[in-house]
Amino acid sequence: MSSNNVTLRELHSAREVRERIDALANDLLNDYSGGSPLLVVIAEGARTFAQELVRRLAARELNPDVMFLRASRTEGVNLVQVRVEPVDPSRFRAREVLVVDDIADEGRTLEAVLHVVRSGEPRNLRVAVLVSKHGQRKINVPIDYVGFELKDGWVVGVGMDLNDRFRNLDHLAIVEGPE
Repeated sequence: MSSNNVTLRELHSAREVRERIDALANDLLNDYSGGSPLLVVIAEGARTFAQELVRRLAARELNPDVMFLRASRTEGVNLVQVRVEPVDPSRFRAREVLVVDDIADEGRTLEAVLHVVRSGEPRNLRVAVLVSKHGQRKINVPIDYVGFELKDGWVVGVGMDLNDRFRNLDHLAIVEGPE
C-alpha cells in the first residue's frame, strides 16, 4: 500500500489482530476473575486496542473501569522527553491496575506511567501492549501481555499513527517508504 510517498507493508491482517486481541482478553479474564481491573490507557495510540479489549472482556462479563492518561514521547517520528499528564495517584490506591499501551519500544513512556501509577500504591499492577519491540528496550519494564513481537520499524494501524495518518487501519503495517 502506498500513500503520499509512504509505502506500507502489512505485518498482521485484521483477522490476525482480532484473534490476538481475543486471546489476550481470555488471558485477562483468567487473571482478573476475582474482579474488574482499572485499565489505564496511554495516549491516543492505545485507544483502539483498549476499546477492542474492553469490548471482548465485556462479552465475557468482565467490565473494567477505564481511564485515559495522556503520555507521549513522540512528535511526528521524533522521540522527545516523556510527558505524562498530571493525575491524582490516589485513583490507583488498592486497585487492580492494568496499564494498556499500543507499543513498547525503548520503555521510557511505560516507565514514566508506571512510576505515576505505583505512587498510588495499587494492589496489583500489570502491563498489556499490542506491539513489543523487546530488542529496542533501553529500560527494563515489566510487560505481562503482548499482542505481537517486532524487531524494528515504524508500525501503524489499530490506533498507531505516523503524523496522525494510518491510525484507522484495521491491520498492522510497517512504514517502508520515506515520509
